[in-house]
Amino acid sequence: MTAHRPDHNHLVALSHALALIEAGRFDRAEGIGLRVAGEDGEYADAWFIAGVAAARQGRHAEAVERLERAIGLQPGVSEYFNNCGVSRNALGMDEKALSDFETALALNPADYSAHANRGRLLLKNGDAQQALLSIRRARELRPGDAELMGDEAVIRMAHRELEEALSLYEQALRIAPEDAEIRFNYSRALLMAGRYAEGWRENEWRWRARHYRGVMRPFPAPLWAGEPLAGRRIVMLSEQGFGDALQFIRYAAVLQGLGAAVGVTCRPELTRLFRVARGVDWALELEKTLPEVDFCIPMWSLPLVLGTVPETIPEARCLTVAPGPLPEVAKTGYEVGLVWSGNNRRDFRFADLEPLLAVEGVAFHSLQVGPQAALARERGVRDWSSRLSDFADTAAILSQMDLLITIDTAAAHLAGGLGVPFWLFTHVTADWRWGWRGDSTPWYPGARLFRQHRRGVWGDVAVEMATALRKELAHG
Repeated sequence: MTAHRPDHNHLVALSHALALIEAGRFDRAEGIGLRVAGEDGEYADAWFIAGVAAARQGRHAEAVERLERAIGLQPGVSEYFNNCGVSRNALGMDEKALSDFETALALNPADYSAHANRGRLLLKNGDAQQALLSIRRARELRPGDAELMGDEAVIRMAHRELEEALSLYEQALRIAPEDAEIRFNYSRALLMAGRYAEGWRENEWRWRARHYRGVMRPFPAPLWAGEPLAGRRIVMLSEQGFGDALQFIRYAAVLQGLGAAVGVTCRPELTRLFRVARGVDWALELEKTLPEVDFCIPMWSLPLVLGTVPETIPEARCLTVAPGPLPEVAKTGYEVGLVWSGNNRRDFRFADLEPLLAVEGVAFHSLQVGPQAALARERGVRDWSSRLSDFADTAAILSQMDLLITIDTAAAHLAGGLGVPFWLFTHVTADWRWGWRGDSTPWYPGARLFRQHRRGVWGDVAVEMATALRKELAHG
């Protein structure tokens, strides 16, 4: 608490508000903080508590405004800056957030939470080395803290130190076995290690992890846990991004093979494509009213229930082109589709493709959507973006390609499902689907992975691809 001399009743009220925050009663704590701030506008702790309570409810802009009031009244409190940094980070104000964390540490070098928050922000911005130093310092100040062990494990994964990360996760879970965030991240490390049975099991903790809150609850039917499916109806539920849905739609054929009528819910951009996927009897957009079904299953739970290991991954080729007029690609050479921008990669530029665009005998086609598509037209690449309103449209063009070259993993999953060979610009710390070594993945036999050597640098990878493309043409 600060040096302000509050009314005794206000002090008691804010002590109660702090207890409410600890108990997760953020709305009540916020009300107390705002009441005290209204009665004593010079009481910095009242603004602080009102700000923290707003942040815990996800209202970070309001939180920053209140925390700035607290800082203006009492600028020497590390905790104020640390919490303001957390909310600024949530708002994408990374530079200001980093400044807040560093101010907090200047005021109190022993503030383990500020060290940890600084480390998390640095990792988010790609500085894994400095992130590790911050988290290690936080752990020195607070040894035995399971959350910090989990944070260091995430950073170890960014350093490609898989065994160290697994060890840290396991230590953390001995201390905090019910921590869903640690277990969810642990599942990714297990999958990276090829320990699929354990990884799928730990992945079920995702429903209690922060970024899964509010996803697809309640479930529309009993969850399928392996019961006989002959003559039953089951719906597969898409959970997150396009790539996950495109990767796991292959399981529809497995369920149909067990005798089920299979439906799928998905985002609108996938509906037409999934309606004609192998094993799918019907597809609906998310939030639409479902027909009566016997079971449902989230897509990410299918590998667990079906016992998927690397040797039993279902066949990738399960997608086809939706009925309707097919935009015809006039064959003028070796037809190569290009996608160079996606949600998962922001450090790749169209200019990085120049070594590929210089390869003779190739007809390049841009399957990029969004503002980036104009760059292809400026370079003379055939641009299909005006014809691409959903993934079914993209599939109609992509199915006529000899090869897809992409940085976007959703496009890679689409190509794999169509049986179109693809080459993927693969980040130095790619996720478990692509691994960290080798040029192949068991999920897509037709894939070839070209791996980044240095973070943020793609030009040399494009040169390798161009060399490989010339060899492909020579042998074709």
